[in-house]
Amino acid sequence: MTDDRPDEVKTRQKSIIISSKKSPLLRAASVLQKVLAMLPASLIANLLFVAPHVLLPSRPLSGRANHARHTADFHRRPTSCSLFSLSESSIQSANSGSVSSSSIHRFHKFRTSVYHAPQIEKILLLSDLHCDYAANRNWLENICNSQANSPSRTMILVAGDVSHNLSILQWTFRTLKKSFDEVAFVPGNHDLWLDKPRKHKSIATKLDSDDNPASISGLITTGLGDGCMDSIEKLEKIFQLCIDENVRIGPVKVGSDYNQSVLWVVPLLSWYHSSFDTEPPIECWGGIPLATKVVADYRKASWPEPLSPFDDSVAQFMDQLNDVIFDWDSIANIDGVLDDSMSILTFSHFLPRIELLPEKRYLSLPTLHSCVGSTFLEERLRTFQSKVNVQRKYSQQTSGHLHAFGHSHLSWDQCINGVRYVHVPLAYPREWEQRRRSLEIGTMKGDDRDRRFPVCIWKKTSQAKQGGGFPKEWLGGWWSKYYDIIPRQPHRIRELAPWAAKRFRKLPGGSIENFDHMKVEIEIKLHDTKPG
Repeated sequence: MTDDRPDEVKTRQKSIIISSKKSPLLRAASVLQKVLAMLPASLIANLLFVAPHVLLPSRPLSGRANHARHTADFHRRPTSCSLFSLSESSIQSANSGSVSSSSIHRFHKFRTSVYHAPQIEKILLLSDLHCDYAANRNWLENICNSQANSPSRTMILVAGDVSHNLSILQWTFRTLKKSFDEVAFVPGNHDLWLDKPRKHKSIATKLDSDDNPASISGLITTGLGDGCMDSIEKLEKIFQLCIDENVRIGPVKVGSDYNQSVLWVVPLLSWYHSSFDTEPPIECWGGIPLATKVVADYRKASWPEPLSPFDDSVAQFMDQLNDVIFDWDSIANIDGVLDDSMSILTFSHFLPRIELLPEKRYLSLPTLHSCVGSTFLEERLRTFQSKVNVQRKYSQQTSGHLHAFGHSHLSWDQCINGVRYVHVPLAYPREWEQRRRSLEIGTMKGDDRDRRFPVCIWKKTSQAKQGGGFPKEWLGGWWSKYYDIIPRQPHRIRELAPWAAKRFRKLPGGSIENFDHMKVEIEIKLHDTKPG
């Protein structure tokens, strides 16, 4: 029978038939894939020295499925190494099981030992500076100028989210260094965004060599790009910038005189992962998007394989970097000097506990919990706490461990299981106009922007006792005080607060919580203002 089809159809059909025949290599790969599918993931992981969730990534789980997986897998997670007794061999061992050994080893050049700063008498805290906004840059310049002519002896901790623009990050470091003796920094998610070149003409200019802040008064992005292929390379550039600008990225020992309190300041690298969210999802409401669909990190940060923002691999990678960059051997003798005079101040950008964020029904994005925190981070904090040798239950007045964090843009001061957690955000200018009360804490408060100032979280004291120097009073934080009074109730999954309900569609069974601001305000004001 004659084939009367046009030649182009015959050619296309022939190419399809040829392409369907697998090469020996493809057939071998197919067989290997079937064999691997028959083996337990844990066995494969042990053979190849990688975590199961990195080797066999699955699409991100949400809701109750994610909750169930997290609960089942929690005790099987790798436990962080002892923070004060790591040797080079133990670091190499940790790296052999790393999610990305080649990327991990790129950071050995930034390995740092303890820096001694006995002159420091006060430590300030600030996070989420977002200096891409001119209003925030102007505020920062003003508060630094107000301190320029007075003796400092002050360290400021910057808990991430300064800018994705390296020029603005450099300007921020230099502005702070002019007014404060020491600056310590951990990067946040915004800092690791890639600044891609603009196709249109940029209105911004590069930072002038004379460091004149006026030269970047209108700067939002250079438009020239940061030249980074991914966020790992961006992190390398940030660390190099910190070293060049004499900004601390490793442990700092404050105080060394006899009969005075000794404080260890330890920055901790972290990233969030979806299994951090152990609370059930909101039901009976429509139009609530997944965080992966609306949070900019999933578009503006980029990770080389096998790292993925949709599993725990990036969070585990960032956690392991702490063992690579920090020379814990240099403070290995800390066990020999433990006494009542030692305190620890750790800080990170991301949240170590889900209790440090309001419940889902109170958030404008109820799925936000999946991209805010790291359980790996909390494991490290608990290791620190065991080294401080404090009891699990005591008030913040005697707490020997304070952890500062950022990211949520909700001020916080709360003690949970022996660790005091504090968040002091600068946040976006519009947030101060829309919800000032949820941002105010300590000296960061009031209608007048120029009167706000980074919060002091430690002062040198002559009293040699544990917790000496940390504030005895409650600093503030509307939501943290709310949860001191009202227990967390994550099981209320069919309700939304009035301000959140406006954004979504109520379905059968859904309801709006009767949230009485006045009643809550009265309870908070009547509540004892002492910490704990």
